[in-house]
Amino acid sequence: MPRCSTRTEARQAKGWIRWKTEVGPGLNIDEVGLMADLEETACYPLGKRPCEMQAFRIWDVNQKTFYLRNNQLVAGYLQGPNTKLEEKIDVVPIEPHAMFLGIHGGKLCLACVKSGDEIKLGLEPVNITDLNSSKEEDKRFAFIRSDSGPTTSFESAACPGWFLCTALETDQPVGLTNTPQDAVQVTKFYFQQDQ
Repeated sequence: MPRCSTRTEARQAKGWIRWKTEVGPGLNIDEVGLMADLEETACYPLGKRPCEMQAFRIWDVNQKTFYLRNNQLVAGYLQGPNTKLEEKIDVVPIEPHAMFLGIHGGKLCLACVKSGDEIKLGLEPVNITDLNSSKEEDKRFAFIRSDSGPTTSFESAACPGWFLCTALETDQPVGLTNTPQDAVQVTKFYFQQDQ
């Protein structure tokens, strides 16, 4: 994989990621040095950054955790020996607040699935580290993370306005909703890196 030896070379590398996020009037991240020194960092093709998958625990504000039942992701109260069923969420960051989400070691990915007028959450057998943020067909696997105090919500990048949610009742499928303010669904989660 090619490496960039200078900041100028990194900026000029055609077809490679150029990290330029505005942080103030006329300032960009690559100009103020908030990224690691480019002399030490490899350049990667657009959308194919080195990905470090990390595992996170997720549970809704009502303390329901995620687990798999009949190949469907559900949220419920797991106790005693059933706590082993809890699914960790595998995360590959793709932008500062966007990420791919998966389970089972990143082998099943959460996706926003459109079927006619219906939008729902699906699990697809895709390796999370093979996803590419610059491919339009992979956008359905991307979620935008928004933190509000100790809680986090996840909005579909492919279906703006649709949020990851759980039902108020236990042992119901995890889904997507476009009415996050409704009291019948929970869209706020605790999201903590697994130790």
